[in-house]
Amino acid sequence: MAQSVLSFSESGLKSAFVQAKQQNKPVMLWCYATWCPHCKYMKAEVFSNQSVADYFNKNFICTAQDMEKGEGIDLNKDIKISSFPTFIFYSPSGEMLYRVEGELKTATFIAEGKNALNPVKQFPFLKRQFEKDVSNSVNCYTYVRALRKAGMDVKTVVNQYFATQNDKQLLSEINWRIFTNGVSDFNSREFKFVIAHQKEYADIASPERVRAKLNFEVKSLLSLLVETTDTINYPVKRKLAAQIHSYSTDSLLFNYDLQFYESTRNWQKYCETCLQSVKNYCWNNHTQLFDIATNFLKNIPTPEYLVQAEQWAQRSLSLNEKYDSYMLCARILKKLNNQSDALKMAEKAKNMARKFGWEGTEALDFIKSCQ
Repeated sequence: MAQSVLSFSESGLKSAFVQAKQQNKPVMLWCYATWCPHCKYMKAEVFSNQSVADYFNKNFICTAQDMEKGEGIDLNKDIKISSFPTFIFYSPSGEMLYRVEGELKTATFIAEGKNALNPVKQFPFLKRQFEKDVSNSVNCYTYVRALRKAGMDVKTVVNQYFATQNDKQLLSEINWRIFTNGVSDFNSREFKFVIAHQKEYADIASPERVRAKLNFEVKSLLSLLVETTDTINYPVKRKLAAQIHSYSTDSLLFNYDLQFYESTRNWQKYCETCLQSVKNYCWNNHTQLFDIATNFLKNIPTPEYLVQAEQWAQRSLSLNEKYDSYMLCARILKKLNNQSDALKMAEKAKNMARKFGWEGTEALDFIKSCQ
């Protein structure tokens, strides 16, 4: 009688291989973590599906391993799981045949199980095809895509392949695809070539795809350094990203710089960055203009810079009329000893508060303080 749910043993991978040899079936290893919501979804919604249960119970020895407990910790040093869930398919003798990661819907999960049984989609075949001729772009791309889907490292394969390609050969659609799937080193020959030939690659692929790849790599390079306020590595890595010289990546750098300098309280660099680049990268962003003007008022209250901050606050107000923006303009103007205009702004804030039935206490208190 068929089981109604996909049945997993948790007796370990070695035990699964013993059964696999006895029954002449491949092994499917489900790598999970107890906290993983995607693993919980698979267990509740996919493994309970009758079609899934029928297919996998018939064709595989299915075993599961919590990768953060027991032998899963040592196993992970070997197989290097980068996300949960990950499904790894092995031959009865223990050779890795196929691997896929992520939450999968029922139909997709069964399709991936079929891929795992298809010899021409298995890693040993793809590896042999690639190694027959490492200059073959189609075989390289096919292998790299399979490794990427598996969450596995592709650098060695990609480096071997690109070592066979001259500069002229790099400018092709398939080499762009191999680059996007396998190159993230800003110091590599291939990355430098793409930076130098962005227009040509935009014509080969599309401007959107080139922009998306470069933006993704800048974010991957810098986001964690900004979050952790890494004062040693951020300036070094930023120089690499700055070599791209495109509007979209320069805009990212502007925003990262502001976050970084605000977090490290480097108000001199924050000021320099704003004075140089606000009009280029956030002139139409009323929220960011408001935040920048507020930072200048609180942390860079030098009159010459407050004049600039007042212009940014006015621009923010023109883009989106808000009570807070009127009050920001009022506070900056007061700091600049322009009592008359400061009062006008506070009055406008007070009138807006009345219009919407708010108390407007801040505006009322401000007006009293100026009289």
